[in-house]
Amino acid sequence: MVIKEINKVHNWFYPWTEDLKASLREARNNRSLGELLVYEDSSIRVWSTHLEPQQSLPFHKHALPYVYIAQSNGSSRSFYGDGKVLETNYKQGDVKCFPDLTEENSFVHNLENTGKTLLIFTTIEFKQ
Repeated sequence: MVIKEINKVHNWFYPWTEDLKASLREARNNRSLGELLVYEDSSIRVWSTHLEPQQSLPFHKHALPYVYIAQSNGSSRSFYGDGKVLETNYKQGDVKCFPDLTEENSFVHNLENTGKTLLIFTTIEFKQ
């Protein structure tokens, strides 16, 4: 996985648009971490996401520990609630873990498929 920062924290200019800023304000409490909740029990939620090229997952909030697994090669851009923008290139099988998230150090972001192929993720959220 290769991550590149293309916009610094608190820089609300290009590539931010007014529509993106409005979407961020409206979705700060969205807890849907994927397109489809495929499993849930008392300790975890498992989400599936399939994004076609140029398709986006709306802004959503991460406030619990989670891990995601890239099920396909691809690339994305994410706009974060603090103004930061990251571009990421994935290889099938890439895994990223966020083990220490809480309400106090949560973050909000979206996910745009900037590649030319279907982007597939499995996300496992750990309830506390």
